Amino acid sequence: MNFRFDRYMQQLDISNNVIVSLDKTSLRDLGVISLVELNASRNYISDIDEEALLGQSKLQTVDLSSNILMLMESKTFIRNPSLEILSLSSNQYLKLPEEGPFLYSTSLRVLQLAACNLSHIPPNTFQELPNLQELYIAYNKIGMLYNVQGVGHLTILDISHNYLRDLGSDIFTDLPELTRLNLSYNSLSTLNITVMPQLVNVSSSIDLNGNPWVCDCLMFNNVYSWCQNNSVNLELVCSSPAKFKDKLLSNCKYDCFDYNTDFTDKAEELSMIEYKLPVKAHENYENQLGSYLIETDVQDQESGHYFTSTYMYISVALAVVFLCL
Repeated sequence: MNFRFDRYMQQLDISNNVIVSLDKTSLRDLGVISLVELNASRNYISDIDEEALLGQSKLQTVDLSSNILMLMESKTFIRNPSLEILSLSSNQYLKLPEEGPFLYSTSLRVLQLAACNLSHIPPNTFQELPNLQELYIAYNKIGMLYNVQGVGHLTILDISHNYLRDLGSDIFTDLPELTRLNLSYNSLSTLNITVMPQLVNVSSSIDLNGNPWVCDCLMFNNVYSWCQNNSVNLELVCSSPAKFKDKLLSNCKYDCFDYNTDFTDKAEELSMIEYKLPVKAHENYENQLGSYLIETDVQDQESGHYFTSTYMYISVALAVVFLCL
């Protein structure tokens, strides 16, 4: 970068280049001091110095998407009091700290971390982003989402196209202002009844499409009944069983009278197992049963003979005693 721009320019687009880093003097060497928007996407940036954006007090939007960032210094944006929107999407080597905050910023409202190959979100990742309102973590590999702490003003959460199989019972308890939730295209097959009350505030704008919902009697008795009792419409599209595939849960007709109904069919299958055994298995079963009955009968007969003989001896003895008297 051996050229200079108008020092009062507000928008700088250096995307689609071969930039590999932003050091502490990169922007100062360009002579810009009043940036509002910086677009450095689609480069080869792997490192950003903690002081690279020092002095950019008016900076509001930063786009660093589609680079090869691995680690972000947590205080990179702490000296940018006007920063509101930050995109780090499509940095597929990006690592979140297991302990401590990912970034410090009291002004950041929108954070985009989509398609960063993330497998989980540590609980304290966003704790130093107190005014964060929108979080986009779609197209990752997140299998379990825990209670996100420190973002009590979050209104939009997009975690679509991940690997979620379950939702923790307290996952949304610290998100009282959440109004839009996107959980589409995950691996959710049912909903924990304890998480249902937390979905009330987002029920009008929640996206649950593309999940393999199992519309069985447990789902009906728990989720559907709760929604009916609380006037909530989640519009779940069934994936299984086959007779309900692609139907709305609310349109499925069930014959479920208790929580054990789902096991009735299994019990009937077990009760019919004798009729499904191979012929030889039947013969073995009958032979074993016959042997047992014969053996039992012999034992009974022997016991009876012993009892009869014993009774005869006792009778003779009593007769002798009586004659002696």
